[in-house]
Amino acid sequence: MSIWIITTGNSDVLLKHNKSWGNLYDEVRYDLECTEFASPTQKDPYNKEAGYTIPARVLGLVYENQPDYYELDLKFPLLDTYYQYFVEQSIKPEKIIILLTDQSQIFNQDKIIFEKCPYWQDTCTLKPLLEWYLQGKFDCQLEFLYLAPKTDDKGIDNWNETLFLVEEAFRKLDFNPLKSVYVSHQAGTPAISSAVQFVSLGRFQKVKFLVSNEYFDENYEHKSKSEAIESSNYWRGMQIQKAKQLIIGGFPGAALKILEDIDRIDKTAIANLEKIVDFFNLHSTLITSGQDFEIPQATQRIVDSLDLISFFFNQKNYLQGITLLAAAQETFLKVAIISQVAMINQSINLSNGDTRNVSELIEWVPLGLHLSKSIKNETNTFKIDILRILKFPVEKINNNFGVTNKNDLLIDWLKNIDNNFHDWPLLRWYCYKNRNANDDLRNQLMHNLRGVEDREVISYLLGYENHQAPDVMTAYVNYVKRPFLEAINYFKLPYKREKLNKKLQEVADSLI
Repeated sequence: MSIWIITTGNSDVLLKHNKSWGNLYDEVRYDLECTEFASPTQKDPYNKEAGYTIPARVLGLVYENQPDYYELDLKFPLLDTYYQYFVEQSIKPEKIIILLTDQSQIFNQDKIIFEKCPYWQDTCTLKPLLEWYLQGKFDCQLEFLYLAPKTDDKGIDNWNETLFLVEEAFRKLDFNPLKSVYVSHQAGTPAISSAVQFVSLGRFQKVKFLVSNEYFDENYEHKSKSEAIESSNYWRGMQIQKAKQLIIGGFPGAALKILEDIDRIDKTAIANLEKIVDFFNLHSTLITSGQDFEIPQATQRIVDSLDLISFFFNQKNYLQGITLLAAAQETFLKVAIISQVAMINQSINLSNGDTRNVSELIEWVPLGLHLSKSIKNETNTFKIDILRILKFPVEKINNNFGVTNKNDLLIDWLKNIDNNFHDWPLLRWYCYKNRNANDDLRNQLMHNLRGVEDREVISYLLGYENHQAPDVMTAYVNYVKRPFLEAINYFKLPYKREKLNKKLQEVADSLI
């Protein structure tokens, strides 16, 4: 045994013809709030057999006390299609639950005088007509539930209000959760249809969605046929749509987690999604950890980071954006310096008799840019000579060779190498040794887990200089990202550029 839940809409009951309408309407017209729009409209102007439509509330009021005319005048095309499915499948519902709408509480006389007022589309007055039809087809109990909004500005076309109404209506149901539940949700507003789908999936264990599909047969006659869709397919579709939105929204890891429990997902699509997850983690499975410190790979990470930062700032994820931006700037200084000193073609003799190119004596290791360990036993004078050849500001060494990785000296070093290099306000401020610690958002966010406001982020991105930017994204794009990319291009650092939004959309679209 099973339960069948039906939503109803304005076109679920049609007139087969308009022969009786005039006389029947005249009997009740003066009891209606408005008499201006009760003319039958042909549903298909090219096919009289398709029937005539009348606003549902008017149709119900005219025919509620005219049972002798039901068989002659009325047709129920959508319900006929559903009924045929139950007959073909030999299924006999033990209970049919019909959702009707009634918006009389939210529309006053000033509103219902207009034909387009949703009040006239309400199906509550169709109850006797639906009872007659269903009792003639099924030997089972009928239960009518009313969706009756009470908030003036939120009718049944309001998604939030309708979801609440459907949840409230379903809570009234007394049913065995182990029984099969058929749900026909195609009739009514999109808000009702979606709410019924959503609530059914959460409330019932064995759900099948009974839907009507229209088609043309071999004689090109328009027909309808019903099929039952397993709730698992609906659930799968909803999960995939959720995953797509997460991907487009910049949360590919969360999308990948959702898809773990879904079958029949294309392996190539999953592989592409995993690549996106790696991209958001600035990780490439195609290179070894040692290659992380090579110029092409590092430059690519910087450029990828700049796109990710755009994404984070646009989402107001300032902690991720600011932290990643600080890392990108520091990495850029190292990459730019390494790329430039590599062009210094000068050799030097080590104390052990070896001859080395000076550019090989500066290394980029996890701890930063430092003199090579191969010369740790050389004299300080020798080391200073190497740094001088490499155009490092040696006057700031003070016998502390660890300062080669200090930000303030890295930017001085890069400018010594090429005094035509144009920095940008944030990089300049970030590398200033005596900058105001109270302004350092990165340190405050990282070490104190504090929040940050838009205006603070804008000031930070502008390097606390006297520039104007109306919002965070404008400040980032105009005063950081654009000059940053110009500097990368100026030093001819290699990278490939691909629009992140386009890549995310392509990965999302590949999920079916």
